[in-house]
Amino acid sequence: MFGGRMKKIWVAVLVCLLGARVSAVEVINPSEIKPGMKGYGLTVLSGYKIERFEVEVIDVMPNALPAADMILVRCSGAGLEKSKLIAGMSGSPVYIEGKLAGAIAYTWGFQQEPIGGVTPIKAMLDASALNRPALSAHSGPDKESALTPSLKPIGLPVMISGLDPALFPEAEKLLGPLSLGPLTSGGGKIEDREAPSKIEPGAAVGVQLISGDLNAAAVGTATLVEGNTVVAFGHGLFNGGPVALPLVLAKVNTVIGSNALSFKMASPAKEVGTLKGDFSLAVSGSLNEKPRMIPVAVSVKNQAIGQSKTFHYNVGDHPLLSLNLVQLCLLQSLSLTGAISEYSTVSLDMDLALDGYPDPIHYQDLFTLNKGSFTGEYILPAMIFSTNPYKKVKFSALNFKLEVRPGWELAEIKSLWASKLEVEPGETITIGVRLKRFQGEEFEKQFRFEVPRQAQGVLNLNFMGAEQMQLDIAQPESVEDLIAAFKKLPSPTWLVMQYPKQGLILDYGGERLRSLPPSAQSVLSGWANTGAKLSPDFDYLTVDTPCLVRGTGALQLKIRPEPGRTKK
Repeated sequence: MFGGRMKKIWVAVLVCLLGARVSAVEVINPSEIKPGMKGYGLTVLSGYKIERFEVEVIDVMPNALPAADMILVRCSGAGLEKSKLIAGMSGSPVYIEGKLAGAIAYTWGFQQEPIGGVTPIKAMLDASALNRPALSAHSGPDKESALTPSLKPIGLPVMISGLDPALFPEAEKLLGPLSLGPLTSGGGKIEDREAPSKIEPGAAVGVQLISGDLNAAAVGTATLVEGNTVVAFGHGLFNGGPVALPLVLAKVNTVIGSNALSFKMASPAKEVGTLKGDFSLAVSGSLNEKPRMIPVAVSVKNQAIGQSKTFHYNVGDHPLLSLNLVQLCLLQSLSLTGAISEYSTVSLDMDLALDGYPDPIHYQDLFTLNKGSFTGEYILPAMIFSTNPYKKVKFSALNFKLEVRPGWELAEIKSLWASKLEVEPGETITIGVRLKRFQGEEFEKQFRFEVPRQAQGVLNLNFMGAEQMQLDIAQPESVEDLIAAFKKLPSPTWLVMQYPKQGLILDYGGERLRSLPPSAQSVLSGWANTGAKLSPDFDYLTVDTPCLVRGTGALQLKIRPEPGRTKK
């Protein structure tokens, strides 16, 4: 068993591994803790005041946590007999015999008394210092049956300020999978002169997820503050490993009581540093460092009411988190401009800037929006680049221009006609497509089509909207190929006529090659390690329409042999 001096040295060494110069702190290990021992914990229940509550050890549960024991305690005082344990207390330091034992971090729902699980401080430091990966993708409280209560992290209430109340169900869908904790309205970011100048153990700290015209922060408690290093929560945030998210000091507005799980309502007061590590048994961060966030600008023009507005947000830069937050910002922008209605059409212009690439990726699309039908298609390019298998990329900015028009701008293919169905190679004919608007009249679009000179027998013509066409793009093999592919995407309002051509297409090295000699095709496609892929060649014609095209159609042209040309 370590003596007091050795324990001080051990903790100092571990925290130094986190990259900070620290002073020593006395700790007590689970092996030294016995049932009946008493101590106290620290947390904030109102404002910035750190309050004391009492703890009594029930027992130490061996290996109850991933590769760690858990100290089971009964809490009292500070109103906990009524509220029980509170979401936002995660990280509240617990001292036994005047020595730091760990952090309140776990509980059971629908408690009759305030009993909680303490993550030992050594396990928290081990997890952070050794970058122990998470064992589960979920760190916060899961929904549970009252008949089968289970141990779970107390969780971090997510405070969202400025969100349209009608959008909380959508926010639950987007943030719920992260299992952070209760999602509730809270105060926006404040600049409070009364805010403490430094963070102390027991202070309310949070992680800023969104700032700007919408604010969202997950709030917990600091366990250990030594030098410029902060260790908190006693469990993971969303078990993201190495991260870089804004660490904020929070002001607790009040505690909301609940039979299921009470929670703190809080407001982020000021940014104090960067959360750098998010692991299974703790999070850790550095004070006085400012992380980068992703700037998101959303301009919305609502034609129905003649309103235009631009919103500015900053979202946390994290592969598991960022795109869900961007979706919430888009939905909020549409809602605040009155653009979410039963039937509307949204045209999208998006610019996506990537670190290290000089030109932004431009993307256009058109969507029909039904109230409650908002989907991730609005950020599809960002999803594709974020999950690309070639190279990790970072977003430097996202800019959206949304124009919302009443009604669904849809048309369905109803019928087809051709000026001739029996044709000669090289002959030009007219083909007409009749379409019917959603809740509107029919209209017609025409193609002037020159029959390919190599055509023989029967030529099949297929008609569709741009969403259903076969893309004339080679399989990307790098981020640069992906960027090039986005420049070749079809217009969302195209009406497309596709037809087969003689010959083969060879996709090789991110390029689409046509008219290769048969010998070259054979060599490249025959080498398994080249990645070359052969497919039948095709061509297409397009005409623009005022709307999205749904449905398909087909025509067959009978090819008459040219004079002097025998049919093969």
